Amino acid sequence: MRLGLEAGNATLDLAAALGIQGVPVQAAALVKEGADATLAPLAARGLSVCQIGAFGFNALNVDAEQRRIVEEAIPLATQTGCTTLVIGPGNYQRAAFAVADRRNFSTEALDEMARVLAPLLELAETHGVQLSIEAYLKGAIYSPARFLALWERVRSPALRVNIDPTSLYDFWDLIDPSARVKEVCTRLADHYGVVHIKEVALAEGFHLHAGLVPLGQGPTDWAEFLRLIAPHLPTDGWVLLEHVHSAEEARASVAFLMEKAAQAGVAWTPPPRVAPSPAPGRVT
Repeated sequence: MRLGLEAGNATLDLAAALGIQGVPVQAAALVKEGADATLAPLAARGLSVCQIGAFGFNALNVDAEQRRIVEEAIPLATQTGCTTLVIGPGNYQRAAFAVADRRNFSTEALDEMARVLAPLLELAETHGVQLSIEAYLKGAIYSPARFLALWERVRSPALRVNIDPTSLYDFWDLIDPSARVKEVCTRLADHYGVVHIKEVALAEGFHLHAGLVPLGQGPTDWAEFLRLIAPHLPTDGWVLLEHVHSAEEARASVAFLMEKAAQAGVAWTPPPRVAPSPAPGRVT
């Protein structure tokens, strides 16, 4: 399997330093600047595109400009070497990942998403591109069952789903996520080509507080996760380590993933490397 990295503004330099092959690009930049300009800084570092982010598009609260970006990015995608555009989970609120709306969880939400996505999926099929939904607990696609119900409505080979079980953890999953991890990895088999890795854990507090923590500091068994996805991730699929906040965290997380992959009996292609820490004041 192939490893990608997202680390904010340091993504490209850190990926190159760590021997990580894939990095994400944004659909808006691809449309505005074109494929050559978007790819130039990647090519200079020997990097590839692992996903094209179109998270501004919300199928349940459609913004005309964001829809235009998706429509124009689809025919450009193949020029990047990546055919996966990632969109949000659908939310009647404009803040697709920040706010929950009880209407998101209705049957009508799936019907509306199917209606809105149908012409985009038809366009994607024409160009050999996939729209991959980022499933998320607060959105309309908040579980494997919800994605499969949407897929049955459109039955398009262009509709895919990103898997990231931590985005679907409820309270009990934050105590023991093993059942959720298995459900996500196996029930969505044949529907994903991009996998996201980040860590979410409970924090101290009177009521529920949970958030991002460095990889390995939460309850997820990442060796088991890698073992479960290995049979289902296509050979051209990507595992994207995301929400990395520093060079030190990136190095520690890559070393952690190498260890867990060895335990799971899976290999990275090409294998990343754990570079030595740079001198103070330098980012490499």
